[in-house]
Amino acid sequence: MARNKTIFKEDILEAAQQFLIEKSVKELTARALSKYMNISTQPLYAEFQNMNALRTELFDTIYDKLENELLVKQTHEDPIINLSLNYISFACKNPKLFGTIYLEKNGSTNTSINDFSYNLFRRIIKDSPVYSKLTEEQVHRLLTGTWVFSTGFANLIASGNISSTETEIITFLKATIHDVLKMDILK
Repeated sequence: MARNKTIFKEDILEAAQQFLIEKSVKELTARALSKYMNISTQPLYAEFQNMNALRTELFDTIYDKLENELLVKQTHEDPIINLSLNYISFACKNPKLFGTIYLEKNGSTNTSINDFSYNLFRRIIKDSPVYSKLTEEQVHRLLTGTWVFSTGFANLIASGNISSTETEIITFLKATIHDVLKMDILK
């Protein structure tokens, strides 16, 4: 009689995400994850060809969740400020997962978070009357400038080194956006 399947792909991905929060991506091996889940490695390999396939799908799932649940909340009418505020909020509420996603090398390639962030940034500004007409170089500079600002702010707030109100953060973001766009005009 065949065994009934009790561990599914979604269960493994959920446990792997929790594993990342509690441990690190470097520690995510088949043996470590199976021990964490209190199972053998067989269910892992029944669902995934290898650990690289599991990691790739795990980070794709995390990126999808970030985009669809966390980074699209409307808190401000400017799409870049909105994205930055959500990014900072995510970092403050989930510092371990934030560090794993944004500060460690992971995913199917070492640039997967960069690709995800750039594509998301492009999608959120494509319909904006202010940003939709920017050149590719201007978009890249704007993404870089706001990402550096947001990551710095997120790290400083999450670590307790500064405390700022949303209004103060918005003021700094507006200045950053203005300065980046002004730099482009001067060239």
